[in-house]
Amino acid sequence: MFLLRAAFWLTIVVFLLPGDPDTGEAPRVGAFQALSAVQATATDLSSFCRRNPDVCATGSAAIEILSEKFRNGARLIQNALDHGDHQASVPATDTLTHDDVAPPWRGAQRRGA
Repeated sequence: MFLLRAAFWLTIVVFLLPGDPDTGEAPRVGAFQALSAVQATATDLSSFCRRNPDVCATGSAAIEILSEKFRNGARLIQNALDHGDHQASVPATDTLTHDDVAPPWRGAQRRGA
């Protein structure tokens, strides 16, 4: 999770930096160039699993585990909301039992003492 957050914020910082320190302008990319770059990237990613089958198998297993954890977490949250477990976060009142409230036993009082 840390790596995803770090990558997100690093991407934001990179987008905010100027492209050329002399002019302060980013290089211009046309729509056709951007489309061909996206197409080349998609082609490369589609053949990634053929080149690295072990990495894809491990990634697939990791995605399955994460999705199962996500489903279990969502189910726990849904059950908590359905059953009103939100009251557990509110401090309970009147939690003392009868034995807690009763005064301690002191025995018989002596006369003249």
